[in-house]
Amino acid sequence: MKTQFFRVRRSYLAAACGLTAASAVTAATLFQSAAAPMAWDAGDQRVTQALKRSLQKRVSSPGGKLNLAVHPTSRAGEGYFSEIVIAGRPAKVKKLTISELNLRARNVRIDVPYLLQSGEVRTLQSTTTLRAVVTENDLTALLAKGKRTKALGLRVKYISGNRLLVTGNLNWTLINGPIVGIARLRLIPGSKVNLDVLSLKLRGAEVPQLVKNQFSSRLNPIIDYEDMPFRPRFKGLRIQGTKATLSA
Repeated sequence: MKTQFFRVRRSYLAAACGLTAASAVTAATLFQSAAAPMAWDAGDQRVTQALKRSLQKRVSSPGGKLNLAVHPTSRAGEGYFSEIVIAGRPAKVKKLTISELNLRARNVRIDVPYLLQSGEVRTLQSTTTLRAVVTENDLTALLAKGKRTKALGLRVKYISGNRLLVTGNLNWTLINGPIVGIARLRLIPGSKVNLDVLSLKLRGAEVPQLVKNQFSSRLNPIIDYEDMPFRPRFKGLRIQGTKATLSA
């Protein structure tokens, strides 16, 4: 009886030890799997670095610091990124200087062949939010750099109700002289910002509508969502004091 008892006890202990060891191995395996970093291959890294270079080329922060955070997925090599954040005070996109820029793109998919061939970002999918603060000085500087406006010496000053005062000098062949106008910033279909000319006086006299239309065509669009990374769809525009805030 004693011999049988000891055999059973040894079998039980062996089984218990075996179970404990197996459990430990399983737990360690699960822990390692959970703690293991996302597997990256050379393609993921190549696309991620190319995207960063393209964004740094497209958006800068003159005199400031640009914050750029790119969060790839395990399919970054195919153009999938979980989140991309761009922030700067100031930030510059093409010719537009923005006093404050905060852009966040989630669930992003980009065109990889296009990126690698051209160095530019083509967005195929993105949920993008934006807050951009454009001051009077920002808008004046933009008009001073415009191909069709830089010779006019335009200056803007925000007034109430999304309106602004525009001053400058027309230098057209048959129409020239100092101008003073009242215009309005307005979101238009296609996620663009236009400057509607409400009044335009040349040497103190209101000009014909034809002249206003020609003047407007040289200004618009002031801002196009296609100029921004990840194509934020503009939803709101509000002027308060010396700042216009654009949101998406």
